[in-house]
Amino acid sequence: REPPRAPTSPQSPSSRRETTRRDTTRHDTARHDAPRTQTTGRQPAVETMMRVARSLGRAKRGFATAAPGQVGFIGLGQMGSRMAANVVKAGHRVMVFDTVPASVDALVSSGASAAESIGSIAKECDTVITMLPASKQVKEVYLDSTSGLLANAKEDTLFIDCTTMEPDVAKTVAAAAAEKKMHMVDAPVSGGVGGAEAGTLSFMVGGTEPQFERAKVVLDQMGKNIVHCGDSGKGQVAKICNNLVLAITMIGLNEGYNLALTHGMNPETIANIFNSSSAQCWSSGYVGTPGTKDYNTGFKIGLMSKDLGLAISSANEAQVKLPLGEKAAAIYSEISNSENVNKDFSYVLEYLKDLKE
Repeated sequence: REPPRAPTSPQSPSSRRETTRRDTTRHDTARHDAPRTQTTGRQPAVETMMRVARSLGRAKRGFATAAPGQVGFIGLGQMGSRMAANVVKAGHRVMVFDTVPASVDALVSSGASAAESIGSIAKECDTVITMLPASKQVKEVYLDSTSGLLANAKEDTLFIDCTTMEPDVAKTVAAAAAEKKMHMVDAPVSGGVGGAEAGTLSFMVGGTEPQFERAKVVLDQMGKNIVHCGDSGKGQVAKICNNLVLAITMIGLNEGYNLALTHGMNPETIANIFNSSSAQCWSSGYVGTPGTKDYNTGFKIGLMSKDLGLAISSANEAQVKLPLGEKAAAIYSEISNSENVNKDFSYVLEYLKDLKE
């Protein structure tokens, strides 16, 4: 037998919630076949739980959920132009700069504003994204004592550099930014022009945890896989290793295609086999049917050659051997020293076709 109940007294907030939960459970059990709410398709209790979960998530992330203010974007090439367009589409105020006026005009027509100079972006934006060709341009854009970003920005500005470059350069720029009470993360990307267009890029980010969380607010508008790789420079390490593997697999894939086509196999047949068997990889999906790729768009051979040079340099520093990487670097270096330097890196298939015994 249960002991006598205590005299009724006003309920505490926690006991009222418990009673409400018991009542809600009995009510829902009795009416489990009742139609769902028409507005969302969820039971009211579920809606409440999801609102609480979202609130907790926002609270946990803290200041990172704050709006980034005006966003500056420098470097509007094939990747940068599409990335910047997605930031505009997300509703941010975006100011852009590039040495090619037509690239700026295209973004302005989409809703961005044009900056007169790199310095004006630094002065007027709270967050600045850069997408530049290589380390040389990064050092010029960030470190020039007169016109550079660090010379003109205000304290607490966040810089997000998406260039692929030497890890040591990323560390140097981040340290220079920190001296001026600014923040810089290295955030190189993977996913190609298609990923930039669709907003599904992967970002490999190096920096402190608070810097990563703050940068993620904007990076989420351009990508679907935002990974914190560690402290400054680690994003570059991850990207260099990623592109090392990418180059090797692209060459291996096209060696297989070249052999199959030389034996007279139907291109679609061998492509279907590769994409549904153990030969399947990112490169096989990217190439599609061999011989049908438009080599005039995509990731340029010259850039792949540059990235492989970074991998070789990094390996030499660490005293690590890269037998396949060195061969891949030699192949792409040879192609990049020809008229085909601006072709897509899958053009290696045509290079292999021309090799003779």
